Amino acid sequence: MLDVGWSELLVVGAVALVAIGPKDLPKVMHTLGGWMGKARRMMLAVQHDIERMGYEAEQEERRKKGEAAHDD
Repeated sequence: MLDVGWSELLVVGAVALVAIGPKDLPKVMHTLGGWMGKARRMMLAVQHDIERMGYEAEQEERRKKGEAAHDD
């Protein structure tokens, strides 16, 4: 993950306040928070899919080993 400390966040916040202005800053923060939420949900979905694929591959391997042991 990104290694961002409080001092960096404070600097970014101050620059955003000056660049965007206090009137539009809440709207921008709300939009940014929505994007971050979507990105986090997408990453969790991909992680879940990868774990599910690994589980299914493991189950298929066990099934094949069981069939091979049964055929002997």
